Amino acid sequence: MKVLHYYLNEPLSLNQPIALAMGYFDGLHLGHQALANKVKDFAKQHQIASALMTFSPNPLITLGKMEAEHHLTSFEDRAKLLEKMGIDYLIIVNFNKEVSRLSPEDFFKQFILPLDIRCLVCGFDYHFGSGGKGNGKMLKDLASDHFEVYIQEEIMIDQQKVSSTRIQKALSEGQVQTAHHLLGRPYCIKGEVIKGRQIGRTIGFPTANVDYGEYAVPKNGVYGVKIEVDQQVYMGMCNIGYNPTFDSLDHRSLEVNIFDFDQDIYGKIVRVYFYCLIRDEVKFSSPKELILQLNKDKKEIIGYFLAND
Repeated sequence: MKVLHYYLNEPLSLNQPIALAMGYFDGLHLGHQALANKVKDFAKQHQIASALMTFSPNPLITLGKMEAEHHLTSFEDRAKLLEKMGIDYLIIVNFNKEVSRLSPEDFFKQFILPLDIRCLVCGFDYHFGSGGKGNGKMLKDLASDHFEVYIQEEIMIDQQKVSSTRIQKALSEGQVQTAHHLLGRPYCIKGEVIKGRQIGRTIGFPTANVDYGEYAVPKNGVYGVKIEVDQQVYMGMCNIGYNPTFDSLDHRSLEVNIFDFDQDIYGKIVRVYFYCLIRDEVKFSSPKELILQLNKDKKEIIGYFLAND
């Protein structure tokens, strides 16, 4: 799959017809996957290429409605997931102030018409152009002489719409299994293993301290996870929080005790997959009490994976 960057006043030529889905696609959850699959099916049926168009940075940041993003998937994550799905192109529009001021009609002329589109797919709640004035109906009107537009209805699970906002809320409440259900895969954070205080080693539970960057982080607590290191996957126990038993940190850490593992992995990029919340973060009265609890946590996590793998 190719990742292409698209700039205002710089027409993008793919030299081939495409089926295109539009959206921000943070998380590439089941709703987003429905759009991608529609595009892929149309492309296969008509023997053309498939593509998704997204925006960077997050339009809400450009519009001043968000200071910083805590995303579910980085653009690199999205590209890898789309490649696995069989999508041919990820097109990233540089969403600057000038682009944000384009009317829906001008956005269509600048970014849509230059592409040889045979089918365009968007979500039922998709908006575009200055002030979000453009919607699916307007897209159909603008495209009527050029290509067909398909509007994907909302995907519902447990009588609620699948959305990035819903997944973010689930993570903030520690409901990683709900996030898994809505994403169609375990929630994953990718980051570099960095040096921490190395307290875990002193109590028999050495941890990999993962720099989570701009990812959305689940609420503080102890989780059953799997961690991918050098393309090998291991079971583990993840603590998110401030380590209150040992002089609380001034920022949240994400640390994974990897079961049956004894390697130096500082500087390596790892992926942490969240499966279950075991308990909330607790301040223990002594290291001994913490060790007793960690042994219980580990046993519970192993039992979870034995029962669910």
